[in-house]
Amino acid sequence: RASRMHRAYGGFSMGGLSTWCVADHDMDLVGYFMPLSGNNWEGMSTLTKAIDSHGFKQNEYFILAATGDEDIAYPNMRPEMENLKSQTKYFTYTSDFSKGNLYWLVAPGKTHWWGFVRHYVYDALPYFFHEGQ
Repeated sequence: RASRMHRAYGGFSMGGLSTWCVADHDMDLVGYFMPLSGNNWEGMSTLTKAIDSHGFKQNEYFILAATGDEDIAYPNMRPEMENLKSQTKYFTYTSDFSKGNLYWLVAPGKTHWWGFVRHYVYDALPYFFHEGQ
């Protein structure tokens, strides 16, 4: 728990779902989350309840989600991410994690293919572990 801000969890497709589940149930162990092309089957209220139960401040958890706009996950992720963006008690939407804790990368024309994952990860990792900058 003491090292949770040095730990990230991410995955693609069902791994994206797994990422949301870890955020919902093990946020006390992980500080950074990268759900890729997978939505939260439990709903975002489970996530905000987890945040409340631990008493975390916005600078103590970070989510960078990604998918393509032609990905089969996009229609389910879009309303979830819009919901999180509107919940300003929990999230500040920005591409700069020194100024907020939520970002959603939507790649034009990308579908649900594992080959795009390396691009999402390449784009996402510079956002992670930014403390001390």
